[in-house]
Amino acid sequence: MAKTYEFEFDAPPEQLYTEAVSAVSSLGFSILRHEDETTSITFNTGASIWSAAGQDMTVRALPVSSSSSKLVISGRTARKGKEAQYGSWGERGRIAKGLATRIRGALAEQTDAPAFVSELARLAELHRCGDLTDDEFAQAKDRLFGYA
Repeated sequence: MAKTYEFEFDAPPEQLYTEAVSAVSSLGFSILRHEDETTSITFNTGASIWSAAGQDMTVRALPVSSSSSKLVISGRTARKGKEAQYGSWGERGRIAKGLATRIRGALAEQTDAPAFVSELARLAELHRCGDLTDDEFAQAKDRLFGYA
C-alpha cells in the first residue's frame, strides 16, 4: 500500500495549490493532469536512479481552516510499457518532503519576515522530516544566529 504524506501550512488552499504547481514545474516534473483546477494535480517525476519511469504523484491542497490548509501527497511507481519497474527505495518520500520544503520556503519568502526566519523555517522542516539530526539542526541554528 502506498504511503500518503501530509504537511500543514499557514496559507489558504488556493495559495498552497498555486505554490505546489510552481514547485512541481520548477523541479522539472511533468504535469500529467489537473483533477480540479484549484486543488489537485498529478505529475510524473521522470526517470531516476531509483525508478526507470519515475513516480506518478498526486498533490492535493485541502482546507483545514479559513487561513490554513494541508498538502496531501501520494503516488505510485510509474509504469514503463510492459517493462517491470524496480523498487523506488523511499523515492516518493524524498520527493514529497522536498516538495513541501520548497513550498514552505516559497510561502515564507512572500512574508515580510527577515531572511533568517525563512531559513529557520526551512531548517525546522528538514529536521521535522528527519533529514537533519538533532545535532545537525542545533549546529545549523547556531550558524544561523552567529553563535558558531
